[in-house]
Amino acid sequence: MLAHPTKALTDILDRFENVAFTCEYKYDGERAQIHMLEDGSMKIYSRNSENMSTKYPDVMERLIKFAKADTKSFVLDCEAVAWDQEQKCILPFQVLSTRKRKDVREEDIKVQVCIFAFDLLFLNGVSLLRNPLAKRRELLTEHFNEVDGEFTFAKSMNSTQIEDIQAFLDQSVADNCEGLMVKTLDGNEATYEPSKRSRNWLKVKKDYLSGVGDSIDLVVIGAYIGRGKRTGVYGGYLLACYDPDREEYQSICKIGTGFSEQDLEDHYKELKEHVIPESKSYYILGEGNKPDVWFAPVRVWEIKCADLSVSPVYKAAAGIVDSTKGISLRFPRFIRVREDKSPENATSSEQIAEMYTDQKLNTVKNDTSLGVDMDFDY
Repeated sequence: MLAHPTKALTDILDRFENVAFTCEYKYDGERAQIHMLEDGSMKIYSRNSENMSTKYPDVMERLIKFAKADTKSFVLDCEAVAWDQEQKCILPFQVLSTRKRKDVREEDIKVQVCIFAFDLLFLNGVSLLRNPLAKRRELLTEHFNEVDGEFTFAKSMNSTQIEDIQAFLDQSVADNCEGLMVKTLDGNEATYEPSKRSRNWLKVKKDYLSGVGDSIDLVVIGAYIGRGKRTGVYGGYLLACYDPDREEYQSICKIGTGFSEQDLEDHYKELKEHVIPESKSYYILGEGNKPDVWFAPVRVWEIKCADLSVSPVYKAAAGIVDSTKGISLRFPRFIRVREDKSPENATSSEQIAEMYTDQKLNTVKNDTSLGVDMDFDY
């Protein structure tokens, strides 16, 4: 079963509206479907049904450790990933590709692999293809043992909150993965469809979300009081670009993603020294932009986002690409503080408009690039 690519996290919510779904790490390795029959014979197949058993004699040797005693036959869907045994971490696919493709002798293996299992298609003589993913995942964890550095279950998260999905995506990239697989969890749309590229699975790669090639430098003009885990610090911020002709700061987005706990502490300590009683006259805001706290324009942050969109709420570049609406950032995330930039040197409203226009010109090229899939990718 194969997945459709998607370029924006909003596509996930659009596709899976009112449908239970799950997010899994998308591992940077080689697809491996592992078969064991009741007579004990074993095979490993590639995404294209190539027999890779002689490429992974080490995995074949260890398979019996992964299956529990009552697991007599199975078909597992997995990703074989290069693994650093000392550092206990994933290595890039380029490392895995250095392994010989055939007739590998176990004593000659230099690149170790860990198997990340994400689906169970057949168990003890019974096909599971028509069972929903939630049931297949339950049986997977019931009938197999995790073995440190050798066999483990794909890391997953169930949430419909876009902030949670963005944070999980960021964490997957930090853990040397390519992004996320997003899959229907329950119901008729959660079955397994062999050899089919189904919209019941979406893949969200980190490079698919690089709709804005350059980062954007924005001014912090307000903040929202933190709640829950962010009690005692600011939970989110209001950012603006700068219009040098009008000498005004135009609101462009709220941001609450990309911060470590230390970032939140540091920003709170610094920015509370620059609190002002009310909005400046040269802050250009839309309805719903009012934060809990206002700041003087003193700090510039580097921001990345999925893309830019026309917005009736925010006022960045208002009147340039639309007569009444401004431009906002979709899924902005904090990168770093720009100590080297003054607020007047932040990204201008004209530059924001140019970036919005440029991404439209690149739509065809980006869509074409999404059609390319290597053998190890799903």
